[in-house]
Amino acid sequence: MHNPTVSLPSNLIVELEAWGQHTASIFGALRQQAGLPPKGVPDDQAWFWTPEWQAGEREVDEAYARGEYEVFENVEDALTYLHSQT
Repeated sequence: MHNPTVSLPSNLIVELEAWGQHTASIFGALRQQAGLPPKGVPDDQAWFWTPEWQAGEREVDEAYARGEYEVFENVEDALTYLHSQT
């Protein structure tokens, strides 16, 4: 079988690349809305992309943006703080 060769102008290649990136972004958003992990995510990491986990990620990002976090000098101080919260 013969595979023909096609030459494309360089400006068209740039436009096609941009279109491909845009298309990938759209399908990524659709997968996220459907509760599916992005393409190429190993099965043992799919939990991160569940709607529940992503809701938690958004919650943490919002709390961080509001300045609701603690800074620790070392692990021991962080553990002491965590144990005091129970």
